[in-house]
Amino acid sequence: MPVGPVDGRGTVLYYEDSGAPEGSRDYATLVLVHGTQFHSGVFRKMIPFASARKLRLVLVNSRDYPGSTRYSPEELDGLSSPQKEVQAATIRTRGLEFAAFMRWFIEIERIPPIFEKEGASRPSGGISLLGWSSGNLQTIPLLAYANDLPQDTAEVLEGYFRSFFIHDISETAIGAPALEGLYTPMRDKSLNAEQIAATFPLWVSSYFTQAVVTLDTDAETPGFGEMVVARTARHESDPDPRWVPTVVRMGPEGVAAVSDASVMPRSQVRIQLVNPAVYEDNLRRALFECETEDGSGGKKTIWPKLRVNVVWCDMSTGSCVYATHRVMHMAKAYKEQGKGRTVEFHRLEQANHFVHWDEPERFVEFLAQMI
Repeated sequence: MPVGPVDGRGTVLYYEDSGAPEGSRDYATLVLVHGTQFHSGVFRKMIPFASARKLRLVLVNSRDYPGSTRYSPEELDGLSSPQKEVQAATIRTRGLEFAAFMRWFIEIERIPPIFEKEGASRPSGGISLLGWSSGNLQTIPLLAYANDLPQDTAEVLEGYFRSFFIHDISETAIGAPALEGLYTPMRDKSLNAEQIAATFPLWVSSYFTQAVVTLDTDAETPGFGEMVVARTARHESDPDPRWVPTVVRMGPEGVAAVSDASVMPRSQVRIQLVNPAVYEDNLRRALFECETEDGSGGKKTIWPKLRVNVVWCDMSTGSCVYATHRVMHMAKAYKEQGKGRTVEFHRLEQANHFVHWDEPERFVEFLAQMI
């Protein structure tokens, strides 16, 4: 079982590797990090389409998921601590673990570095990181705390780290206040952890009525909230088979192959209930307030050429659509102030939260155009 070390204490992350595209010496590598309950197996259907687009896919299981090191009692206590600083430190470590994994993979697999070819619109080679859904809770801290990385790790990534993807980010991952009327099982106080695990898959994999929103939409206005809340899930009885929820298509055996409900009561509910201010701080530090002292009285941004791509699916849950447009609103405000990284937004039309499973070829092609 392939695992990559992420610290000196024996902590490892399980991964699956599509392998280097045959005959290519300038392929790009994409590390994919899953969300809640569904592990990295949910990305496997993308693998057959990667090589033709000169992509190498690395599917990583977060801590506590199959093959990866479980959280220690101390780490679980850190997630549930009443002190925001303790929670923040625990989440910070998750981001640094992904940075350590990326460095290890770069070195052990000797992947191609970023190469700027004269006349080419984009560089070749390098490595990118994608967080899907609430997987962004743990990938965003990599950027938020990039300046805390060991210097040698930061220097290795300097020559390889080319793009950072935020894919269908969850409301929790941006630290947004709960929007009145916007349903999510994770915040349903009538459900216990086991009931959330049973309810979550059908809800999160449904197709919802499409959103019509623009960058200029004010995320604070009631109209925006009403639009999101009013989104209606299609049902498995829908006469158009395109809108059947993904987990219904998968069937029980398919769901079992790409998910692990046991993580919900053990750790995932705790992660979802971390002080929202921790996640909001991380998002701002990662994307918009990312300058630090350079040692000579000036300011610097680590990996200033790193491209940030926010991908959203317009038939995803209201929570994801709401979260994405909150980030849009923030990006617009910071851009007007001349602050932050360049953040580009990309809409996938008629796609739900599981586009990588329902339409893997389309999704690989979509990503390849941005990488």
